[in-house]
Amino acid sequence: MSLLEHLEELRGRLFWIFGSVGLAAIAGWFAFDHVVDLLLRPARPYLKDLTHGKLVFTGPLEAFTLRFKIAIYIGLLIAFPLVLFHVWRFISPGLHRNERRYAVPFIGSGIVLFGGGVLFAWLTLPQALRWLIGPEITGTNVSPLLGAKSYLDFALLYHIAFGLAFELPVLLMLLAMMRVVTSRQMASHRRAVFMGIAVASAVLTPSVDWFTMSALTVAMYLLFEICIWLSRALRR
Repeated sequence: MSLLEHLEELRGRLFWIFGSVGLAAIAGWFAFDHVVDLLLRPARPYLKDLTHGKLVFTGPLEAFTLRFKIAIYIGLLIAFPLVLFHVWRFISPGLHRNERRYAVPFIGSGIVLFGGGVLFAWLTLPQALRWLIGPEITGTNVSPLLGAKSYLDFALLYHIAFGLAFELPVLLMLLAMMRVVTSRQMASHRRAVFMGIAVASAVLTPSVDWFTMSALTVAMYLLFEICIWLSRALRR
């Protein structure tokens, strides 16, 4: 394919990706209340005194823009399998025929790992909130009054950051299939990778508590070790 043909293929794939996310966002618009209730559960113990466990907004357009943003996020989550499918369809022509049979494992593992990252974020979010707005930090004279936009942006970014971080094995295995990296190269740079993962965990996590960053670092490094083993098996 020529450069123009590659660009035409990319445009078509992006059209399908954005179209699927837009259609799925319609369902996200109607699921807004359920998603907000789910994201707010870890923070409700800190909001009972002032707002009876609810978030607040201060502008007339804030509620509408927030609902629109949440709908887009939900649409991206619903359409994520289709997004991975079109990403694979775009890169698969650059692979050999025997390598293209990994389409189903590529898409399936991407979905499972993203879901695992979101679940990991959900389990660690209460601990992160305890560190950020808990009484151990705020003391007895300061109470949190959380705005809807600031809290939901934080909670969504928290889950998405963990979900994307858990996609590391998919990226490494794709590079191994394309012979950009090898298992020997990955194994020889374990210390540098561990330090890089630790720095990335500190940057990716919206919270600054040591528990969340440590848990994400350990989880990502274990996934890196699994990638070394899988790349060796793939080479054989």
